[in-house]
Amino acid sequence: MNTWVVGRVPIGHHVLQPYNNAEDASKSTSGIKTFFLKARIMAGQANLKDNVLGLEDFKWLTKEEVSKVVGNKYWSSVKNFLHDR
Repeated sequence: MNTWVVGRVPIGHHVLQPYNNAEDASKSTSGIKTFFLKARIMAGQANLKDNVLGLEDFKWLTKEEVSKVVGNKYWSSVKNFLHDR
């Protein structure tokens, strides 16, 4: 897939707060920040054939469809990054 990143700065970010479990340290998580960049697909299609993450499928979703697939907290964090088209 041939893509072009529109700018040099993120259009937004999502923060997953750290969780500390005093009783079981294996259930604790570190905080994660995900940054979103605006990009355009110039040509091609997503190809998962040789991916290293073991992914088997993907979805192209509209803004309305994304709201039904992700959790409420995540959706409230990212909904303004997406266009209404």
